[in-house]
Amino acid sequence: MTPRQTLALRLTRNPDHGRVQPCASINLPLLEEQDYARRQAHSHDNAAPVLVNHRQYYALLERLVRQSWSALGEDCRVFVQLRQPAKDLALPAALFDPRVLLGAGLRREAACCAGRSPAPVAWIAAERIRRDLLDSGDNILRLAFWNTPQPAPAALLLPALDAMAPQVTDTAEHGQTATR
Repeated sequence: MTPRQTLALRLTRNPDHGRVQPCASINLPLLEEQDYARRQAHSHDNAAPVLVNHRQYYALLERLVRQSWSALGEDCRVFVQLRQPAKDLALPAALFDPRVLLGAGLRREAACCAGRSPAPVAWIAAERIRRDLLDSGDNILRLAFWNTPQPAPAALLLPALDAMAPQVTDTAEHGQTATR
């Protein structure tokens, strides 16, 4: 089933810009030469800044899920595509709601769900948002919507992203991007 709308957004600002926040980065102890070698083996050149820590990342996903229900209706099914959760961090309760499915590679599942039911369906792909220096993401958030009466349902989710100054971007399936 073809989505009603698809959109890719590049997030360009930390959601808590202008406010002092305690440091939330967790670094592995670098005590011996082998520790530095392992760290170097996982490093990569990435010009995309780290905009959110793990806690801010999950708070952003919770805002997007809640905004989906607010804008598209309480019966909206939300598919949230993300990477492995951070250990030692509880996920927000909204992400465990029965109307939400968390996982990887969920776009086809969302399209299938939209074809079986007239309820609105939102797909939120957030696996490319960088949360630490070892992430290889590019801060692109992708959205797709099915079964919505609104001509541009993505615009209804933008209030949840205002603090991050999103910019519309063209995104190829293989991860190449060019900002408009």
